[in-house]
Amino acid sequence: MKTYFLAIVALLFVASCNTKTKNKVEGTDAQEAAAGTGEQLVVDTQASSIHWIGSKVGGSHHGTIGIKSGELAVNGQDVASGSFVVDMNAIVNEDLTDKKMNEMLVGHLKSEDFFDVAKYPESAFIITKIEAAANASDSVTHLVSGNLKLKDVEKNITFGAKVTKEGDMYKAVTVPFTIDRTQWNVKYGSKTLFADLKENIVNDNIELQITIVAKAAQVK
Repeated sequence: MKTYFLAIVALLFVASCNTKTKNKVEGTDAQEAAAGTGEQLVVDTQASSIHWIGSKVGGSHHGTIGIKSGELAVNGQDVASGSFVVDMNAIVNEDLTDKKMNEMLVGHLKSEDFFDVAKYPESAFIITKIEAAANASDSVTHLVSGNLKLKDVEKNITFGAKVTKEGDMYKAVTVPFTIDRTQWNVKYGSKTLFADLKENIVNDNIELQITIVAKAAQVK
């Protein structure tokens, strides 16, 4: 039973060994939060999400993680500061159609082996810097830096994003980017934890793409 369970879990996080890592970002020391002020917007948690992909040799899975809350401060077209809270209990797998297999995978992701959701039910991202991209494109208008807090670790990362404004709604969609989960103490199946492994049981790299939609709070 244990071997069967490990075989299921080992199909975890994207890019099998033959797939190129997309936009790998390194976590560095946490920075001070951006102090910009402006009109306060509330993140629409139903329209916002984090898409994840992960893998091991020969297999991959993908899904989403829900956004619990968040806010942005904006000046005209520009985002000045902001943050959002991630609901780690809202991890969803989107590719396993077998209900039991799906539940087993999600349950293991929530366990102490991975994100230890019982102890760390929330993660967070706090913007530390946002600026117009030097070479803007259809997919990248801004470079965003922020502190990603996952489990008991907080590190600063930078990635490209397309920020648009339609009426009173702001939308930010990041390019797909990859982090090394072991930098946030998520080490199950990694050769960083098991020195005798010749290769990872589970790929250390997790690909993420974040979508944040925010608008003025409705007055009740």
